[in-house]
Amino acid sequence: MIEEYQALQEKIKTLLKKEANSKIRFEENAIRYEAAKETFVKESEDVEKLQAESLSTFLKRLVGSYDKNIDKEIQEQLAAKMELDLSSALLLESREQLGTIQTAINQTTARIKQLKELLYRQDTNFRKKISVEETKRTQLNQELNELDEALAAGEKVLDGIDFALDDLDSADSFSTWDMFTNSSLLFDMMKYDKIDKAEAKMNRLEQLLENYTQELKDLSLDTYLSYEKFSGMSKTFDIFFDNLFSDWDTKSKIGRNIDMLETLETAIEELQSKLENNKEDIQKQIEESETLF
Repeated sequence: MIEEYQALQEKIKTLLKKEANSKIRFEENAIRYEAAKETFVKESEDVEKLQAESLSTFLKRLVGSYDKNIDKEIQEQLAAKMELDLSSALLLESREQLGTIQTAINQTTARIKQLKELLYRQDTNFRKKISVEETKRTQLNQELNELDEALAAGEKVLDGIDFALDDLDSADSFSTWDMFTNSSLLFDMMKYDKIDKAEAKMNRLEQLLENYTQELKDLSLDTYLSYEKFSGMSKTFDIFFDNLFSDWDTKSKIGRNIDMLETLETAIEELQSKLENNKEDIQKQIEESETLF
């Protein structure tokens, strides 16, 4: 019985890999089909009628309309029809292949479940292994929760950066205009209002960044996440505009903040992508463990 169980474990691993590849192929064919259909729509007037025709009937009708030459538009329409038929056939074939694999997975999973229940009652060593796997899944689920918390904190930071950039970009525009015009008191008030708002948002961003850094530390993934480079970064922002001596100085400070924010945004987006990839990997480990044990 244990031999059959182990054999089925290997079989389900192979099937899951095939399913993953088959899903990718199906999605690629679906994208290709939709693109072909869109092109055919552009090249054809009576789309529903033409789409239902066979390629040979379609070709005969086109040739019958022209005694000597098929012009450029007709050639493009013919090419679109051929691509539509081919992409449709590929999509159907990949859908059927995916369905066959998923049926085999369901059947194999059902048999594994039956054997698992029998072995759990009869085999002490098997029960211990199941217990180990359950502990492993608990740990993985906890890490998954921490990843979700870190990702959510990262999204808040990215939103905070966008909000601050909006006001800084506006302040930068005001400063540029101010250097080349005799601005009014109202104009200056509008400029410094944008600066004040940007400063408030930068202060809020510092709090969000600190929280994000803490969430990354909780993950214990510092071997490749390098969260240390974010620690204290917000404290380097030059956001205090007291005792301004010239409009050039103001614009220079605003420009430095915009550059730093954009650099920070790029770094966090890359980090968020790594976290998403790690989350997908953990989800796969949990699913495989649940299927095999």
